[in-house]
Amino acid sequence: MANSTIRAVEIDAHGTVSVVERARPAPAADEILIAPAACGVCGTDLHIMKAEFPQAVYPVVPGHELSGIVVSPGRFAAEFPIGSLVAVDPNVVCGECRFCLAGRPNLCVKLQVIGVTRQGAASELLAVPARNAFVVPDEAGPEVAAMIEPLACAVNATERAGDLRGRRILVMGAGTMGLLIAVLARHLGAGEVWVSDPAEAKHAIAYAVGIGTVVLPSALAGEHFDIVFEAAGALPAARQVMDLLHPMGIWMQIGVHAPETIVGVKPFDVFERELSIIGSNSLADKFSAAVALMPQMREAAQALVTSRFSVWDFDAAVQSMGEAGSVKTQLTFSTNS
Repeated sequence: MANSTIRAVEIDAHGTVSVVERARPAPAADEILIAPAACGVCGTDLHIMKAEFPQAVYPVVPGHELSGIVVSPGRFAAEFPIGSLVAVDPNVVCGECRFCLAGRPNLCVKLQVIGVTRQGAASELLAVPARNAFVVPDEAGPEVAAMIEPLACAVNATERAGDLRGRRILVMGAGTMGLLIAVLARHLGAGEVWVSDPAEAKHAIAYAVGIGTVVLPSALAGEHFDIVFEAAGALPAARQVMDLLHPMGIWMQIGVHAPETIVGVKPFDVFERELSIIGSNSLADKFSAAVALMPQMREAAQALVTSRFSVWDFDAAVQSMGEAGSVKTQLTFSTNS
């Protein structure tokens, strides 16, 4: 007989992380019950711990970059065989509002996000809507499958930036998102791709995934680019962007800052040089595209996973994100739940 409770990692509104017992979830008719198999830790989780992510509903079970093994499909989800590997789109949307109908479900008026406003993957079992789950070939493995969510965010960002072919691109920040965007920009035919990051320990990883020019931010003085992706989520990076744009340049903001962060922008600059400032929030409707693209990105995705921790060492996993050379930290799970 199945246990009536499961263990889960929980973050309260003060940023305290605890391992708690919760009721064992049961899948609704249109859901599947999964045993999480791998889950990325990212800047969003750090912002949640610092109470810098207003959307979070506390106490929250974190974990939104996830893959898992199907334990039990709901009555209307029989197409998911027990034991199959799935990747999960964390954005649970209504599908009916004007943003959903416009292909921007990340802006859904009823948006619920796994690991932010509803239970996330840092638990022994998790029920997710069947429409959010995508079967992934077993040979991909849980680790790569869990990288599909950040890849989908990179797909959204590059699509919002427009045609990258022949363009001179700068990606600020050699974290997971920055490097996925850089690799994807090369794949999409960008003429030149640079990456900047103040942590020199990350430069070797950027070179390892095929980026030809990797520099410190101080080396950017005098350089200009057609598109700058601010993927660092750091104030010094955001303050630097305007000076790095060619006329008609595009500032793509994908890094997450605290809500109160302010960066000065001169309206005359935007007017005179016909600049564009574009936000890219989450993955929109790009998850299925990322599933299809991942086989071509697999080697890069694997190279970006630099740290692995048991889910029950969540605190240590988050702390590891600040270590030199750390790019993607993932949580590991026992599949014997």
